[in-house]
Amino acid sequence: MKWINYHHLIYFRTIAKNGTISAASKLLSVGQPALSSQLKNFEERLGIKLFDRKNKRLVLTEAGHVALEYADKINDLGQELVKVLEEQSFSEEAPLNLSIGAIDSIPKHLICDIVDFAHKKTGCYLSIFEESKDSLLRQLESHNIEAIISDHEATSLERKKVISKRILNRPISVYGAPKFKGLKKKFPKSLDGVPCILPTKHSKIRHDVEHYFELHNVRPVIIAQTQDTSLQKILAAKGDGIIFLPLFTTKELVQEDKLINIGKLRNVYAEYYLIYSKRVIHNPALELIVNQNFQKMKLG
Repeated sequence: MKWINYHHLIYFRTIAKNGTISAASKLLSVGQPALSSQLKNFEERLGIKLFDRKNKRLVLTEAGHVALEYADKINDLGQELVKVLEEQSFSEEAPLNLSIGAIDSIPKHLICDIVDFAHKKTGCYLSIFEESKDSLLRQLESHNIEAIISDHEATSLERKKVISKRILNRPISVYGAPKFKGLKKKFPKSLDGVPCILPTKHSKIRHDVEHYFELHNVRPVIIAQTQDTSLQKILAAKGDGIIFLPLFTTKELVQEDKLINIGKLRNVYAEYYLIYSKRVIHNPALELIVNQNFQKMKLG
């Protein structure tokens, strides 16, 4: 049996990612001669050439690409092992941990409902982070978090490492302060010239709402844009403009008569996804929310 040195995999992977011995040497704090020697030993142990030299750079051979795929998987497993052993106590009395990330456009009600469901069912200790999707994907890849709540699924490139599952699909309605009550008549044409607050342009909901405007020849006046749905509701309740959200996010303000439902945008939906990666050691709290049918749950 050929034994593989774990350090050889780390050295090989770093060289492959950076393209030169010198760049990898700086990152690893290992001298270039020593690193070259370790790479040579690794190739001799495998009995195959992993790199070709082109224009002073090391380029992966076909076998090198295969080796890198395995090195990435082994690295991910190693990071997962360290993370699990650091955070997870294996005594029966120890609490279960669940780390969830949510991108900044996710309604707080939805985040609360998901983590509250997991906590009540398993008693898990919760860690919740709100950041950009790119930042959260990096944390997911390094196993610092276990799942991401997002308003759009992972791209085809991202799906090579993660799984995307749609957990909720809700229709979008128009909400505003009581002074906008008259807009219910002749809706949606009544929205012409009305001040509105929209999500920022990278949002799917922003794209869908603007497409709805075009289809119905409606031209509201955009006075602000923000991904923070809580801020959208505050501005709308103050009468600054109308907003576009699913019912479960506005229910309390509607009950308090601070917002009214002006009308539903036909065929416009808010979709929410759970993005996670497969792990060797399963987390019962994560499995619970992955398998839960939130579409049938009463939210908010």
